[in-house]
Amino acid sequence: MNILLSAYSINPYKGSEDAVGWNWALTLSRRLPESTIYIVTKRFNEEDTKRGIENCGLKNVKLIIVDVPNALNWFREKHSAFHHAYYILWQKVAYNWAKSSGIKFDIIHHVSMGNYRICGDMYKFKDAHTVFGPVGGGQTTPDSLRSYYTTQRNYEKFRDNVNKAFSKFNFYKKQINSFDDVYTVNDETKNAIENATGKKCKKLCDISINSNMHELDIFHPDKKPIEIIYLGRLIELKGIMLLVDVIKNIKTDTPFHVSLYGEGELENKIREKINEYALNDVITIQGKVNYTEISDIYKNADIFVHPTFRDSGGVVFAEAMAHKLPIVALNQSLSRDFNEHKCGLFVNTEQSKEEIINEFAENLKKLIENYDLRVKFGQNGYDYANTYLTMDYKFNIVYGDLTKLGKI
Repeated sequence: MNILLSAYSINPYKGSEDAVGWNWALTLSRRLPESTIYIVTKRFNEEDTKRGIENCGLKNVKLIIVDVPNALNWFREKHSAFHHAYYILWQKVAYNWAKSSGIKFDIIHHVSMGNYRICGDMYKFKDAHTVFGPVGGGQTTPDSLRSYYTTQRNYEKFRDNVNKAFSKFNFYKKQINSFDDVYTVNDETKNAIENATGKKCKKLCDISINSNMHELDIFHPDKKPIEIIYLGRLIELKGIMLLVDVIKNIKTDTPFHVSLYGEGELENKIREKINEYALNDVITIQGKVNYTEISDIYKNADIFVHPTFRDSGGVVFAEAMAHKLPIVALNQSLSRDFNEHKCGLFVNTEQSKEEIINEFAENLKKLIENYDLRVKFGQNGYDYANTYLTMDYKFNIVYGDLTKLGKI
């Protein structure tokens, strides 16, 4: 059997969408050893992915590199606005390679980018079983928090309009309905696709814990000060300025410290705000970390905070839960599932900015002051991650259905 994995983003040594692509490649190779897995991706991923394939001994995986002309790469690097145009062209190049390869693909699985609006052209293969997703993109930033945006503000308005427009495009309805299976990361994206196209979708979280984080032997002692960690880019979309406002509003006698791991365009503004609020002894910007160091960071922490405004998910959620850390985040998108399973404390976004800040601060205070509550939520998250956030679980959902249909 020949399986084509369309993975624009893939890298064994990175997180986020790159990790999603790699985890699917690794799982397909190991679960379907008699099949040949063709990974089609862009040039930027070549060296790391090739090294990962060799290091993991994936004998049944073939890496295919396709890309657009170098001149267009230059535009993509100069301005993020060209990124989606570049991606659309890359999808066409990937399709043309697959069409002209002479290979009969039994299954074609699009895993990245995880953007529900851009389907690519792989749906055109009528003799293959086509899978789209899991994808996200239907979620939006809460209205009351948009005041945190400066450079991001115009893009958010543009994105909202694009999402609305897609529901009226007949070509989009045709594309989505041509896929055999469509999986979405969250309810917002599921509803957006179903309302626009009539295509029934299945919800499936795209994030997962790596095999080296499965069923870890973790114990967090009741120590002081309480260590709260954030891992992610220091950009507007991640809600990092909201977090600084939240920390300012925590009123507790229990000593705590906040470490921000990551880098980005807001670093100087964050430092200015930390100085303004006199939080230099409370918040430390730790900078970018190597992926090999991440597990130790989680092990030494007590609480994981993720104030992102509209992520589909975030691999860091899965990693934190795998390390028995309770979560504090906004109650939207994928976080709703974590909230249902009581993996932490999640903030209602249907209220004013001030009310969100106060509830966020109160949630952190509860966990800072209550060790038993941290342990309870941490264990719930650990159980959830090791049940629903494993690649074996996702494989069984997507490819188990194909087995029932006699496709595997």
